[in-house]
Amino acid sequence: MEILGGFLIAYGVFCLAGLLLQFPFLYNNAKSKIIIKMMGKTGYNILILVFGLAGIIGGILILSN
Repeated sequence: MEILGGFLIAYGVFCLAGLLLQFPFLYNNAKSKIIIKMMGKTGYNILILVFGLAGIIGGILILSN
């Protein structure tokens, strides 16, 4: 479970870094363009933020047990 916790924390940090630094590969691929078209860019940013925070919180909870 330690590996899963570490992976979730790394995933959450990557999501938040991608949100803050606006990595082009997070915004210019086909799936992202469809989601941005449906939700708007602000909605997509909120989705990335939620996934990032969920990954970090989930990883911390797994590692704390």
